[in-house]
Amino acid sequence: MDWARLSEVSQAYGAVAVLFSAAAFLGAIISILYQAKQTRTMHEEVRSSMHKELVFRALDDESLAKCWDPPMEPITFEEARQFAFCNLIYRLWLADYVVGRMTLEAIRITLKVHFTGEVARHHWRVHGNNWLDWAKANANRRDWEFVSLTRRVYEEAVAAGPPIVSTSYFLSPRP
Repeated sequence: MDWARLSEVSQAYGAVAVLFSAAAFLGAIISILYQAKQTRTMHEEVRSSMHKELVFRALDDESLAKCWDPPMEPITFEEARQFAFCNLIYRLWLADYVVGRMTLEAIRITLKVHFTGEVARHHWRVHGNNWLDWAKANANRRDWEFVSLTRRVYEEAVAAGPPIVSTSYFLSPRP
């Protein structure tokens, strides 16, 4: 037997085995990172669901609505309900952008239509600075991009003229 030749073949297999081991290790790392991302997404969905449940309970019960932060200015309970609902809509779009389901351009188009309405403008006028402060403090680039874009689109809508008043949104029921 040629022991030198066998040693060379064994070393070649060893080198190939190291490459396969490295590839398997890299695959395991990628899998763990993907699972961690999925877990974060799942936790965010659970948190969002809990938030919605709390908001919906407050929308139906003024005494529970008083458990949330006091309004920035005096408003009716109906306006508080509208603001809470606007906030849910806005959070949905923010989440869609953060996870990559919507682009900034799609968000811009959506917000442009949103801010044609009176309620949406009133909501942002009252709560926009809070959102800006939150995005700044959160230090998440995508949150900041989204909220900054919202401010710009809101300002463009205001500059374009008055909003559509909410009393004209729907037709009266036909007799």
